[in-house]
Amino acid sequence: MGTINESVFQHMKAGFYAYIALTAIEYGLANQVISSKPRFFYARLFGGSILPLLMLVYFLAGPALFVKIESIPLEILFANLVLVATSSSTFLLEVLFEKSELSPGLKWMIILLFMLTAMQCVIFNYRLPWFDVFAIPPGW
Repeated sequence: MGTINESVFQHMKAGFYAYIALTAIEYGLANQVISSKPRFFYARLFGGSILPLLMLVYFLAGPALFVKIESIPLEILFANLVLVATSSSTFLLEVLFEKSELSPGLKWMIILLFMLTAMQCVIFNYRLPWFDVFAIPPGW
């Protein structure tokens, strides 16, 4: 399940798995003081689902603003800033969701998003999707 190249998707996948590992550690350490375990888990499932998407949005800010970062040290700096922005945004949303009363429909949506994200992380590790987000479809 590790990364197989340096693509943005592989970084998104690594972020997803790291977030899941961090959530397991957090639960193990804070199990006794969690006021609502269902809210804890729904907030973390949402966080795991949204983190890769936020990472993509922040990564795309680089090419949008700077066209191309020519320097490896600057590219590494930018990647670390993306990591900080992604993590901060995810944790802020996580806190909001943990404090909120979620409707049954939203709970099911969170479960579905998490399952789809996990499925894509596994499948696209071995087989890339048949389309590229930025490629022009054949025949257009």
